[in-house]
Amino acid sequence: MSLKDFKNKNINEKTQGTETLEVEDLSVSDESTDDLSSEDNADHLNNDSNADSENASEKTETEEDEPDEYAENHDEIAKLKAAQEAASGSSELGNVVFIPKEHIGELPLLELHDIYKIYKMGSEEVHANDGISVNIYKGEFVAIVGKSGSGKSTLMNIIGALDVPTSGKYLISGQDTSSMKDDELAAIRNKKIGFVFQQYNLLPKDNLLDNVCLPLLYAGVPKAEQNERAMKQLERVGLADKWMQKPAQLSGGQQQRVSIARALAGDPELILADEPTGALDSKTSKQVLGFLKEINEDGNTVVMITHDNSIALEAKRIIRISDGKVVYDGTAEDYAKLI
Repeated sequence: MSLKDFKNKNINEKTQGTETLEVEDLSVSDESTDDLSSEDNADHLNNDSNADSENASEKTETEEDEPDEYAENHDEIAKLKAAQEAASGSSELGNVVFIPKEHIGELPLLELHDIYKIYKMGSEEVHANDGISVNIYKGEFVAIVGKSGSGKSTLMNIIGALDVPTSGKYLISGQDTSSMKDDELAAIRNKKIGFVFQQYNLLPKDNLLDNVCLPLLYAGVPKAEQNERAMKQLERVGLADKWMQKPAQLSGGQQQRVSIARALAGDPELILADEPTGALDSKTSKQVLGFLKEINEDGNTVVMITHDNSIALEAKRIIRISDGKVVYDGTAEDYAKLI
């Protein structure tokens, strides 16, 4: 059972289990009501009935207009699956791993082999990731896209060494993280991965320089070198002149640029961006995506998690997740033709 199916099942069970309370209609009789003719009463009831019908119709239309964050576009998924099967020559999704033509013959930076993440919820098993196999190569800009409940956030946690799979293997630069303990995972995160979060996660009482220095502090880098490397990254995102300011003094887009500078400060092998434009307006989103493209062009590997196809198309390669499985893995150019 996928995470989305489990949530929908719970919603249905709750709806079916709700008791309906029937309240008897109490009528108050006085002289004024006696003056109403039976015809007037009929008109009154018809008007009420019509009003109720109109209200119900309006409510239904409103409910239909409201987007369901868990609803998949089944036609879109069917097209993507068909294209994936045709490209791989297999009807079993995930059996054949996509290799970009420019990286043929290279060793992957990230290797995910038959990844399962299964949660026990009462008597149910929820397959948040259901047999995912993906390779990501140094210098790529990859978007992992999927609806809420698709399993993309679970996959992000595994890629970011924030969690380990129930089964399967995940290797970073050939190092297997699948059975690592918490302190070993923390070391991997600090040395190999730079995180960019939707809500920035900056320390409000520290200035920008100290915020960018944070991963270097944890890595035990000497203070003078911390400041030098942090200033270099602030300059890279165009904020070196604001190094003494606090996060609250910046716009949302500027705070996200500080978050990118912090991610780059430790010179990680991977930049992992979790919905990096989710809290930004469209204009600022384009600016932040521009910075991610620039750092990718400089040779950094970028993996971006998003629910938005239009954001995903800014990457060079797209991995689409649905019900815990990879339903598409290929170029953004080919993906754009299918959706």
